[in-house]
Amino acid sequence: MATVIDLSAALASTFSHDANIRQQAEQHLDHLKESNFPGYLASITNELGNEERADDIRQAAALQLKNSVDAKDAARRQDLMLKWQGTDAALKQHIRDVLLRCLHSPKGDVRKTTALVIAKIANIDIQSNAWPTLIPTLLNNMAAQPPAPVGTRQATLTTFGYICEEIDESLLSSENVNMILTAVVAGMGESEQDEVRLAAITALTNAIHLARNNFEVETERNYLMTVVCKCTLASSQPMRVAAFQCLQQIADNYYSKLQSYMTELYGLSTKSIKDDEDEVATQAIEFWSTVAEYELDMMDDGKDDQCKNFTASAAEYLLPLMLECLTKQDEEALEDEGTWNRAMAAGFFLKLLARICKDRVVPQVLPFVTGNISSPDWHFREAATFAFGSIMEGPSPASLDQFVRAGLPFLTNALKDQHRVVRETTAWALGQVFEHLHGNEAENQHPIVPKESIPALLSALVASLKDEPRVVYYVCDALRYLALGFQSPDGETTPLSPYLKDLVQNLYEAAERFRRDHCDAAVGHWDPREGGKAQIAAFEAINDLVRSSARDTLEFVGTLLQVVLSAINANLETQITTHQAAEKMATLQGQFCGMLQVCMERLCRSDDARAALIPFRDKIMETLLQVMARTQSGAGVHEEAMLAVGTFTVAVGSDFEKYLPGFMPFVRAGLQDHMQWQVCLSTVGVLGDLCRAVGTAIWPYCDELVSIVLANLGSPNVHRNIKPELLTVLGDMAFAIEGNFAKYLDAVLTILRQAMAMSIQMVSSGDYDTYDYNNMLRRGIIDAFSGIVQGLADDLTKGTNLGPASRDRLMAELPAVFQFVSSIGADKTGGDTYDEDVARAAISLLGDMCSVLPGAGAALANSPSKEWTQVIQFILSCGDDSLSSNNVNWAIEVLRKATNAAYF
Repeated sequence: MATVIDLSAALASTFSHDANIRQQAEQHLDHLKESNFPGYLASITNELGNEERADDIRQAAALQLKNSVDAKDAARRQDLMLKWQGTDAALKQHIRDVLLRCLHSPKGDVRKTTALVIAKIANIDIQSNAWPTLIPTLLNNMAAQPPAPVGTRQATLTTFGYICEEIDESLLSSENVNMILTAVVAGMGESEQDEVRLAAITALTNAIHLARNNFEVETERNYLMTVVCKCTLASSQPMRVAAFQCLQQIADNYYSKLQSYMTELYGLSTKSIKDDEDEVATQAIEFWSTVAEYELDMMDDGKDDQCKNFTASAAEYLLPLMLECLTKQDEEALEDEGTWNRAMAAGFFLKLLARICKDRVVPQVLPFVTGNISSPDWHFREAATFAFGSIMEGPSPASLDQFVRAGLPFLTNALKDQHRVVRETTAWALGQVFEHLHGNEAENQHPIVPKESIPALLSALVASLKDEPRVVYYVCDALRYLALGFQSPDGETTPLSPYLKDLVQNLYEAAERFRRDHCDAAVGHWDPREGGKAQIAAFEAINDLVRSSARDTLEFVGTLLQVVLSAINANLETQITTHQAAEKMATLQGQFCGMLQVCMERLCRSDDARAALIPFRDKIMETLLQVMARTQSGAGVHEEAMLAVGTFTVAVGSDFEKYLPGFMPFVRAGLQDHMQWQVCLSTVGVLGDLCRAVGTAIWPYCDELVSIVLANLGSPNVHRNIKPELLTVLGDMAFAIEGNFAKYLDAVLTILRQAMAMSIQMVSSGDYDTYDYNNMLRRGIIDAFSGIVQGLADDLTKGTNLGPASRDRLMAELPAVFQFVSSIGADKTGGDTYDEDVARAAISLLGDMCSVLPGAGAALANSPSKEWTQVIQFILSCGDDSLSSNNVNWAIEVLRKATNAAYF
């Protein structure tokens, strides 16, 4: 076996307070891992199994071992899995033996960390049946006579929980699942120690999704529910918390089986909500939130007939409880953004109730709001305000109309409340009103925000921009939704037009205040992260004000664009001396680039305003290139500048050709930036914009671009969400360079064939988790083929240049394309419907192919796969609401003639 090295000093240094010592230790361990993986595994396993080592060293060893077989990144995780599978069998068995022995360690933290490592390795080994003794050994720990020590039983149950959480359920036999569940439920028995029972109920929560067969058998289901319900009454508070968490998972996985238990669950949960400690009450409320969210999902999916209406049936009794809970705020907890307690959970559930019960909640909530909105106790004022805002989504505007009109003056005045939490909730509630009611009034209703109320309302909101960051954050949101509610596409004016300049100025000043200072003497100290969120919210509000602006403010938008350009250039002159300063500047430049992009988008909606951009074109592009150049030196922003260039291409169209030499190096760099996959994705989108803008002018760069795109498509290190967009951009390039794309046809069609096979395989698997991604992939495939066929259409139909060869190559792909489109029609993963955009695009592609490829119609008619006709039937059933309806109708007519079909 591999030579063991003493790593105790290195492991101890990994949690040193000295960053240099910590870094040196990590580098030493990484070097050993890369240069001698077997020796590294043997050595850290030795440290983990050595009972004489300090606990923190053994925990560090366990974490090192975990990170040797698992990673967050999917590609990295796959590499580590292969590396483990290729490790010497004797060494792997030694590691497994040490891990199982560590479950008996007297050190609790070591046992817990070991349990996680076992699960990570089991996730690999169980796939190939490489650790057949694992489950039996763990079961023996639970069944041993005399009983194993409490710590061993606790650690074993924790291990079961981690395994069930990690491993694909298809890899565990029903026999193994039953044995695990039996052991876990036995661990919940009242004769067990509290720590064992807690580990057992936690394990059951992680394993509950595996119990499908058990929940189909009434006696087994009754037994499981009885055991869990008893745990909600346990003397141990953590047990009661865990029991309600388990019930949440049961509700989420077995909603249809809950009917017989709801009376008991109602009693147990309401008792805990009223009388138990905050942590338990919070989880009891969360149980109802889980049920409500499940029912809302069913309603959204058109499955009302499957909804048992548990929430609506209990609403009359639950609502008063939730309103009472709203008044039990913990002021200290409110300062911690990550805290979740009874009052917060009640507020969330109240919002779900409003969406389910709609108008029914208004008369129940109204007395609570009116009775407490002016209370001398801030807890009640804040609760009333939160209740007000929570029912803005769900009930009809008509049912809320008088209620809101009467409440708006109170809310406006409450922005000056003496308590910060009340001011914060008030700003949030105003945002809810503006988001859900403002602009959505019925035709016969007066505006929720009448023109005469705007000066006072804006005065109050602007004054609140000088408040603490949490308040400012929601004020910015309220201003955003206020502007969006007044938005009228290409309208001449809006009620906010006279105030736009001052609003933007005040929002910018608020953003600058939080950028400059982490502390304002007039307000007090705040968390810099909260100031950062408020700063971002201010910029987002500016952007939405500009997006919503009317034609009579375009002159100001043009002026704002110049101000933003000047600000970006001033920042480029700033000397950056520290990494922290560079990060702050990157954030600021990103916000300014976002503003620049929005200004350009708004001006481009008007031909006159677009023409006004001409004098600034060179300055805009020069500035954005400088921002991206600063990025490459490690002290700037990239993605937002890239997106701004994408908008700029739309603004200037074919005139962008003159900027290609300076811009293309950044496109190349962005496409190859796999580590920051959002940057890569943005670059792919901008490349598509570029192709549409400059057309054949992109041709001189295509050799390199196509090479990079194909390499990205074949690389396991490229995030999978990028790959459908890469296929789309191949179609954009093909459409742009027309017949010149024949040069790349063989390589691109090979990739497309592989992508179609992957898509068809996803349909065969029937895995709902892949459904959305498959639709993304399908759209990329269709976009690529459509761009190719349309780009080559002239040569294909006339037989010029490489047209005949391209035609033959595309004809050879027709059977695969027909099978691919038919797989869309055969796909029942998403139920009896299809993604409408994908369906329309697929049929349009078939129409394009049949119109330019002689014999394609006959080949389609004779294709053994006929499910493509189901896609047509689906499109016809959808009507002609889509913007693409004309093109699809043309394609359907082409297909009808080409295939001599009379059945659609």
